[in-house]
Amino acid sequence: MKSTSILLITTGGTIAGNVAEENKGATDEKHRSGKDFKEIIEPTLNHFKKKWKTEVEISDQEICDVDSSDIVPQNWIDLVNKIVSNYDDFDSFIITHGTNTMGYTCSALSFAIANLNKPVIITGSQVPSGLPGSDALTNLTNALRVAIWPYDPPIKGVVAVFGSHIITGTRLKKNTEFDYDAFQPFSSFSIGRIGRIININKHNLEKHLKYLETKDYNRALTSDKLVVENEFDTRIVSITEFPGMSHEIFKSLVDHNNIKGFILRAFGAGDASTNIHPGLKYLKENEIPIVITTQAPNGNSNFQVNQPGKDIAKDELAIPAFDMSIESQTTKLAWLLSKKKNGKITYEDIKKQMITDIRGEINPLTEYSQ
Repeated sequence: MKSTSILLITTGGTIAGNVAEENKGATDEKHRSGKDFKEIIEPTLNHFKKKWKTEVEISDQEICDVDSSDIVPQNWIDLVNKIVSNYDDFDSFIITHGTNTMGYTCSALSFAIANLNKPVIITGSQVPSGLPGSDALTNLTNALRVAIWPYDPPIKGVVAVFGSHIITGTRLKKNTEFDYDAFQPFSSFSIGRIGRIININKHNLEKHLKYLETKDYNRALTSDKLVVENEFDTRIVSITEFPGMSHEIFKSLVDHNNIKGFILRAFGAGDASTNIHPGLKYLKENEIPIVITTQAPNGNSNFQVNQPGKDIAKDELAIPAFDMSIESQTTKLAWLLSKKKNGKITYEDIKKQMITDIRGEINPLTEYSQ
């Protein structure tokens, strides 16, 4: 009989009962704690003991108890610190989290810790634990199944387990408020599907794992070998372009709010109107990075299709987001801005690293006219 240890870290969210008062049932007056979660998955632990000959020991710690709409970067920092400080004592980590900002947290953790050699599984639910139709037990059980996955290749690093999907941390996108399969892998394929059986996509899992080990570092067997950069500068404005938007908005926000970075949801393939190009030039002159994504749900911002985008590329006025999700764009830019603030990188470094695939978050696209 082998044994494995898991640290269950709770942050609140729907799975713990953080919902509007009128939506709470008679049996859901208190929020679920880690201890409560451990109790409801006890039958699953007995199953693993019999089938996989594995004794699972679960400890629990709470980071916060909030609706995930109220998650802030300090919570990401606390989560990373909790994982690092407990890294030597546990074989894997499960984090329960609300669904609204789960994609941001998954992405932030992925950037903050470079070389995990253990699984960090994030899950939650659409319906609170204890209410009719709750998916909490299913998602918790599935997260546990992935955390102790005994086969090759192993599952390591930050992944989300929700509904029937296992998704790498930088590709998590919430698609619906209703369905149990609330999340889909954004612009890429999932690591695997999970239901009665676990069906791993070996190619996608191996691609996910390769980001955890590079020429600069190996996967960390102990906490002192972890490569951690756990700061985020969120002096960022994220805005959506509309026809006739004034270019003066960029200068105004910088002058009056000390903004250090922008994300712009533009038209087409990143084709921000020529009317706002003077604003983009102002940002370039002041070395304030702006990432341009697209308003098209399944689009790709590459500056290679229409003339406004090509002009932006020619004059190097902005950074194309390509197929990065808004969650990954935002957390990656905040992560890089913190390094710039600390003098570790420059404005030019940010431009290069934003279009570099660091954790599986981006596939730069080159299009050629026929």
